[in-house]
Order: sequence, then structure tokens, then C-alpha cells
Amino acid sequence: MNLDIIKVLTKKDINLFFKNRFFSLITILGLISYMVIFFILPKTVDENIKLAILSERPLTRASYFLEEENVETLYFNSIDDLKKAVINKEVSFAILFSEDVKKIVVFIPADVEEEMREAYRYIAEELLYVELGYTLNIESKEVVLGEDMVGKQIPLRKRVVPVVTFLLIMTETLGLANLISEEIEGKTIFALLSTPVTVSDIFISKTLVGLITTFIPSLIFIIVTLGIGKNFPLIVFILFVGCLFTISIGFLIGSISKDFMGVIGFGGLMFVILLFPSFNVMSPGSFTSWVKSIPSHFLVDGLHKIINFDATFRDILQHIFILLSTGGILYLLGGIFLKRRIG
Repeated sequence: MNLDIIKVLTKKDINLFFKNRFFSLITILGLISYMVIFFILPKTVDENIKLAILSERPLTRASYFLEEENVETLYFNSIDDLKKAVINKEVSFAILFSEDVKKIVVFIPADVEEEMREAYRYIAEELLYVELGYTLNIESKEVVLGEDMVGKQIPLRKRVVPVVTFLLIMTETLGLANLISEEIEGKTIFALLSTPVTVSDIFISKTLVGLITTFIPSLIFIIVTLGIGKNFPLIVFILFVGCLFTISIGFLIGSISKDFMGVIGFGGLMFVILLFPSFNVMSPGSFTSWVKSIPSHFLVDGLHKIINFDATFRDILQHIFILLSTGGILYLLGGIFLKRRIG
């Protein structure tokens, strides 16, 4: 290993990386676009249910019940105004009581998930039972298992940070894979190996290039969106480990791809597979526990826990171990394929 050679190779590779207009443009536009999206997204979560009611007869019991439960309620005099309030998202849902207050019609926005629709229907039915005096005298006790998230729901903009960070890293990784593939196909790597340059020098220089192109943009995104808080050192650490993991993927893709289209093909497939765990962060419960078998889960989930739940190093120790061990295996595979192609 020669440090002077590694320095020269790294400088050369960085110049070549940014001479590729496609990846240079994606890097700049992606970083700017993700920042804009972050600041557009809502920074708070409204956990309150706003209810609209239309009834020709006054609802004595139901109104008292809603006041006791601190449910914000709007009363309407016309069915058209009621429907308009639901369509315009002025209320969560609406209830139309029949003249004899024995039947109800529930109006729910079209984009509400099925689970919430059922919950709204249950609330409406419960209000009808309350108004009719059919409530059961049941004593119940609520026990919350795990952390109580009432009043502490995570805004969408903070949920997207781990996902977008991963997208940035993976995009830059494809650029590294393309660089490796081009050097093999262009015979540049053979010319380098005919000099005092060794395979180890090439590996180290490519790793440094990968770290520069993946770590720096993702770190800039984190700083601009979240700032530098108490968890910043831990975020930087798992980000560094995550970049090493994705760089190993770049080595593997670059070693088996014959050209740019091969990089896009293999890389795109890998991209889609590794992206699955991100959906569980964006929308918890989207996938079952099988996504934990995908290594990228431990990068996205680790960032998510640090950013949104103040996780400690001990909490993400397993994440770090799996990312490093998986990355090591992928590095080894990439090295084997690379040596076969240049051997």
C-alpha cells in the first residue's frame, strides 16, 4: 500500500466521477430537491379528531359525551355544507342523524385508510348508542405497552429524513459502480496494474472516493434539515458505517457490470430491493418482519431510531454489527469478481 499512489488515484477518480454529467446532475438536483421537499412537508402532526354533525333534533347525551372527551365538534344545518366540509378536509369525518335519531350515515373522505374508516364508524355507532341511552356500564383500564406515543407522533418530514438519506447514498453508490465498470471495460485498470499500483491501492482509493461522494452529500442533507443536535455524533457514526455498507454494494455491482446499462440494470434491481425497509419507516406496518432480513433495514431503522426516538449507541449496536459484517462479505465478493475480470 502506497499512500502517495492512493492519493493520486483518489484525486483522479473524483475528477472522473464528476465528469459524468448524469451522476453529477443527479447529485446536485437530488440534494436540492430533497431539501425542498423536507421543508414543504408538515412539521407537526394533528392528532385531534374534528367531527361534523347534522341532526334535526338536539343531541343531549351525545353532545355531553363529546364535550367530556374533548372532541372538537362542528354542527351543520344543511347536508350540502356537511359534505363540503368533509370533501375540503375541514373535518375528519361527519355524521348525519335521522329524524328519529335511530339511524346514522357516516361521511368519510375518500383517501382515508380502511383502518381509520372502521374506527370512524365505531365512533359514530358509539355516539348513536350514547344518544339512545344504550351504553354499557363497563369498567375498563387502559395499559400502554411500550412507549406511549400520544402527543408525540412523528411528523412526516422527520420520517422521510432516514429514507431520503438512504436514497442519496444509494444514488452516489451507483455512480461509484459505474466508475469501476468503466475502468474495467476501458482497460484503464489493466494499465494501472502494469505500474507500481496494486489491487489494494485501487480498492482503497475507490473506497475513499465512495466515502467522499456518499458521506458528504448525506451529511449536508442531515445538517440542513435537522441541524447539529445532541445525537449528531451518533448520526454521523451510523452514516459512516452505512456508507461503507453501500460502497461494498457499489463494488459488487461495478465488478459484475459490463457497461453503464449493466450498472443501471443490476443497480436498479438492488435499489428496489434495498428500498423496501424504507416503507416501514414512512408507514409503520406496511410490511411484516421479513424486511429485517434486508440489510438496508438496519441503516434506515438505525437512523430513524436515533433521529426520532433518541436511541443510544447500545440501542443500535446490532444495527452497526450487521451493516459492517454484511458490508465485509459484499466487499469480499466484489473483490473476487474484480480479480476474476482483471486476472
